Amino acid sequence: MWRPARYPGIELLSAAFTQFEFSRHWHDELAIGVIESGAEGLFYRGSNIIVPQQQIVAINPAEIHTGFPGCAQGWRYRMFYFSPEFIARCFAETPAHVSPVIDRAVIHHPELFHLLFQLHVSLESPSLDLTRDSLLITALEMLFTNYGNARHVASLTTSDKKSPVLVRDYLQDHWQDNVALDELAHLCGQTKFKIIRDFKTQYGMTPHQYLLMLKVQRAKTLLRQGQSCADTALACGFFDQSHFTRNFKRAFGVPPRHYAN
Repeated sequence: MWRPARYPGIELLSAAFTQFEFSRHWHDELAIGVIESGAEGLFYRGSNIIVPQQQIVAINPAEIHTGFPGCAQGWRYRMFYFSPEFIARCFAETPAHVSPVIDRAVIHHPELFHLLFQLHVSLESPSLDLTRDSLLITALEMLFTNYGNARHVASLTTSDKKSPVLVRDYLQDHWQDNVALDELAHLCGQTKFKIIRDFKTQYGMTPHQYLLMLKVQRAKTLLRQGQSCADTALACGFFDQSHFTRNFKRAFGVPPRHYAN
């Protein structure tokens, strides 16, 4: 269990339980979890329910519940605990009043599951600020648009073709940096939600994916020129060599050391 320094108001848990059972309790926060393997059982709102792997569990603030193994192997999961104040801050720049309440306890939504899983991993290992910011905003918008009271957030404004170009040019000029979503919002005078949505509509990827591609493309050139993997990772603004290796392989299918050889 840990709290990411960049996001006051989020607590994170990564755990595996085989026989352990939680006593009845509640959280002051909105609890959102992804079941990686096995199945979790819950006593929630007067009945027992099972949340199988690859599905999302949602427990609203102040709801009394338990947790127990939903199958013989128990369960492995990653949990987010979002304070109501944090949710309010995230949606403060939109006209929508978003309550920290989700309308169901079990959610089957593969795209949202993948987003939440990526976000949790990015908050555990070295990641760019733009990666974390983009995953957080995209995941929360999808969660509350589909299962909360923010169903109109996605259609608040029409698509804008100018802002994505500004963002693209800014990223190309600052590809070595650890750009944050706040910088892009200030640059365009748009909400974070709108920046991500319009950029993806125009270019087919989010700003953080675009920035990572710029970095690994530049890295490819440096490796061809004979620069070491360690120096290349540093020159391209990756946190460390593992962060560089992970993203290079994701883009090109081989680790950078293999490509250099």
